[in-house]
Amino acid sequence: MTETKERTAPEKDRDRSHWADHAARRVLDFVNLSASSPITVAAGITPSGVIHVGNFREVITVDLVARALQDRGVEVRFIYSWDDFDVFRKVPVDMPRPEMLEENLRRSVADVPDPYADHESYAAHFIAQFEGSLVPLGIMPEFIRQSKRYRAGAYAAGIRKALEERDAIRQILNRHRTRPLPDDWLPLAGFCDACGRDEVDYCWPGDWNVEYRCRRCENEASVDLREGGNIKLPWRIDWPMRWSQEQVVFEPGGKDHSSAGGSFDTGREIVSQIYAGKAPEYVAYDFVRIKGRGGKISSSKGDVVTVQDCLDVYEPEMLRWIFASQRPGSEFQISFDADVIKLYEDYDRARRLAHEAEDGSKADKKRRIARRTFELASVSPCRIEPGSSAPATPPFRAVSVVVQAYDGDLDRTVSHFERLGEMSGDKERALCRERAACCWRWVQGFAPEEFRYRIRKQAVARSVEGDHRIVLQRLVEVLKSQPDWAEADLVPHMKGLCDGTELTLKTFCPLAYDLLVERDHGPKLTTLLTTMGSERALPLLEPSLG
Repeated sequence: MTETKERTAPEKDRDRSHWADHAARRVLDFVNLSASSPITVAAGITPSGVIHVGNFREVITVDLVARALQDRGVEVRFIYSWDDFDVFRKVPVDMPRPEMLEENLRRSVADVPDPYADHESYAAHFIAQFEGSLVPLGIMPEFIRQSKRYRAGAYAAGIRKALEERDAIRQILNRHRTRPLPDDWLPLAGFCDACGRDEVDYCWPGDWNVEYRCRRCENEASVDLREGGNIKLPWRIDWPMRWSQEQVVFEPGGKDHSSAGGSFDTGREIVSQIYAGKAPEYVAYDFVRIKGRGGKISSSKGDVVTVQDCLDVYEPEMLRWIFASQRPGSEFQISFDADVIKLYEDYDRARRLAHEAEDGSKADKKRRIARRTFELASVSPCRIEPGSSAPATPPFRAVSVVVQAYDGDLDRTVSHFERLGEMSGDKERALCRERAACCWRWVQGFAPEEFRYRIRKQAVARSVEGDHRIVLQRLVEVLKSQPDWAEADLVPHMKGLCDGTELTLKTFCPLAYDLLVERDHGPKLTTLLTTMGSERALPLLEPSLG
């Protein structure tokens, strides 16, 4: 530990004030570091259906703490357990082939066929979907399939230990139960080798063998734990057994596991009394909700929001930043409505703050917090130096106007901002393209109607008389005078368009919007016109002048 304390001396640690850094320090107080072995941090979930963004909070929590540990020079092993040896209890809403799935209830999720026919099992389908969504986020744990571990006999000693200490385990669990477990209770669960269901009664004659009888198909068998098979420990014993076996030093849990007498409390007692181990450093995290939808996200209820759904709208670093900006114990919501624009504005503002030079003022504390949050939120580990240049990325609101003007053409959108001089270099072009892609998907799938528009493909000729005709003629002449106006140069001309008439820009603009985008309102007119350019705008405006 002396070596670690020297590495994390206060003068070197002053910028590390993020909650993940505090958790990392507690972990280092928890363990005796060995130069020859990494420390293990863990996460996991049962793939009982679509893995939603609420489940993502666990894996990002561990990833952030792992990053904080690695920043202190600690070697970290990050494991992610797929509890795919759990029972398939309920067919989620909106799942294909529900009749087939209904027929497979009470089997292991690793043995239920994939209703999408893409993978070898139901569990494998959702595992592949979730693992793929972590790649762009830079999260790369060591994935463990618990069905394979159990069936390979990897936990034989842990199961036998639980059987030998079954009375002590029963007493621990009974202290937190309203209905005590029976005296002949055994800490076993699993599935029949013949029918695959979990309706099984067990008997332990001693040593390594376990006998069972299936109540469903009446199959009887004896299993040698060392050879593996379809026998496992129930969740409340399985969790602490794996803490001991994997030597886990940090693992978070949802608030449903964190209440008094919950699975973490009983796990802490079991790992200590039965497996001579120690419960890992623990962080309880709250639920993530989707704005506009009531209640907790649930795979079984269907229509869930996945990590990939979020990546369709939010850049990878921004999605990481959204979670890194929240303390684990705080509940927050993911938005897909107009709040997306504000979130991007907050993100860009925080990124600029993170790169600002320190000046000795009170604002330095905010700069350090922003800087550390962005370091942990970055897809690839990085160090941000005070006073360094923040990446130049056009504002999301501006991108939403431009990408719609070009009907989702990302190359033309990027070129537009290059012409404006708002970015340079391959990295900034790539960031702009990524933001434009997110923006276009948001416009198509989520944006409120007032944010959407389409430039007319064909001109219409309106009957325009009086002051409206005068102002429209002036606008056409302005656009003809210079084909490629910069917005800042066009604004003064727009302010004088209505001089000498009874119109104002507010009363004239609905006509211009109608001719350009087939509605009476739209993005700021100067922005729209300079984005379109005179070459596209004039053919839509002139026909109404006859």
